[in-house]
Amino acid sequence: MYKIFYSPLFYFMLCHFVLMVVLFVLNFKYLIKEFKKINKKVLLILLIIFLFGSYLRNSEYWLGTHTDGYVAQESAKMWILHGEHFKSCGLGNQIECEIPEQVLAPPGFPLLIVIAHLIFGLNSLNASVISAVLSSLIIILVFLNSWLLFKNEKIGLISAFIFSVIPINIINSQTGLSRPVGLFFVSICVLFYLLALKHKKYSLWFAVVVFLSYAIYVRQESYALLPVFLLFFVIFNWRKIKNFKEIYLEYYLKFIEISLIFFILQLHVLRWLLFNNPYNSYGHGGFFALHYSGILIQGKALFLQLFNNWGDFYHYNFIFSFFFLFGFFILLVKFKKNNFFILSIFGIYFLVYSLMFDGGMALGKYVLTGDYMRRSIMFDLSYSIVSGYGLFFIFSLFLKGKNFLSNIFIFFILLHLLFLFQFIFNTDINNLKLIYLPNSLFKDSRADKEGDKTLIHPNNEYWNIIKNTPNNCMVVSSQYLLVTSDYFKNNNRKTAQIDLINHQTQDKYLKVFKESKCIIYISDYRCRHSDDFGCLFIDRYFENEPLYKINDLTVNMVKIKD
Repeated sequence: MYKIFYSPLFYFMLCHFVLMVVLFVLNFKYLIKEFKKINKKVLLILLIIFLFGSYLRNSEYWLGTHTDGYVAQESAKMWILHGEHFKSCGLGNQIECEIPEQVLAPPGFPLLIVIAHLIFGLNSLNASVISAVLSSLIIILVFLNSWLLFKNEKIGLISAFIFSVIPINIINSQTGLSRPVGLFFVSICVLFYLLALKHKKYSLWFAVVVFLSYAIYVRQESYALLPVFLLFFVIFNWRKIKNFKEIYLEYYLKFIEISLIFFILQLHVLRWLLFNNPYNSYGHGGFFALHYSGILIQGKALFLQLFNNWGDFYHYNFIFSFFFLFGFFILLVKFKKNNFFILSIFGIYFLVYSLMFDGGMALGKYVLTGDYMRRSIMFDLSYSIVSGYGLFFIFSLFLKGKNFLSNIFIFFILLHLLFLFQFIFNTDINNLKLIYLPNSLFKDSRADKEGDKTLIHPNNEYWNIIKNTPNNCMVVSSQYLLVTSDYFKNNNRKTAQIDLINHQTQDKYLKVFKESKCIIYISDYRCRHSDDFGCLFIDRYFENEPLYKINDLTVNMVKIKD
């Protein structure tokens, strides 16, 4: 029997998940009411957009930039096999793990993968399938959120189409990365929030609280939604709230009850954030430090990301990004509550990511790491809706006086022309074809995915090296999660995480290395210009015999020095 069945955390999270599903089913009737108001032709077009976006996201599956896509699926596998919520195995493999690695995120996404593992069997691709499917469903959620905000079907369709073709979203949705999954729960949480504001039903507010809680368990930065939701609850209900003496005691009790439920559901993640969060150890000058100057750097980085057009560095359609800025301005000028709500969703994530500056400081200068690229995925809900509004505002100037079907037909021709307009300026058409004209569906591309290394790494060179490594070897590499992948059949290789070698663990590492009959060290960027403890340990104890070299990777047979 799997040890996860002895894990109290598993049953706590499972109850959270079941409660979420039950509340979704109980409140599904309110979604049906909204769908019934929508023109059938619009729903047909939405279906086409959904199928197209799903095709792009499910064309192939792989495991993410710098093995980030491995993290949730490895965590799920360790949870099942050991009954503890670890990130991965830092020394050994999933079966025989000498040193587990501490988790870097709450267990929201790993639970979904665990459920898939228990139903379909242990397979690392389960994580990629889940992120791709949930990201595809966001297309529908973007449409529904747009519809509830603006009561306009065309804005909803434009927004859904824009979301369906965001390159960086498509690429990362195939990987098992947690951010597309986090965006799904944020999108459905916002949807139920808008429904609750409209219908004012207790069951809907209950659903909002539960979905928000789970969104936080997937991506902890979604705590930022809590003040936004509270603020706009006051704004949208101000007439009633300002006469608080007329509010019945029943409403106060319901608010206290929902708040208490939210607090209970958040007990584990609060404990992790406050007491077990590994990021707490970072100093004020290091990674994930709070710097007010970071907001300027994040803004510049996001601006460059939205408008870049390099063939091998293509994250957003710069035409749609222009309409995002235009729509942002128009929504501000119109000064409506609904407008400020969707802008606040974008603004709060931008603020959090700006303050949680992921970079280094040297001589007063800031240097960003590549993580900001993936962070922009959490902007994609508001980006799509605001861009859709901006585009519709322009379209509406030219489509007045025509019947509904003519409007839909003309506006979709214009929308596709704008989409294709991007291709004229892009220098690498082959890269665009890989994104928008894939020749596969449900393909396992873990070992042969190629492209821009800021988005796709490790490439097939690492996979071939591991494949050619004897099955009984210990492999020391920066890409340590790849070593024990179930992509390799009957994989008995063991891995050693360089980052976990420190004063407390060095004796354990040395003991395991001395007992290993075969040690392979893949020399890459990790220790090339670094003198941290792990790299100094390798220099001191490893006697490397180069076997072969592939580009900048050197494969060494290792003997341990006395």
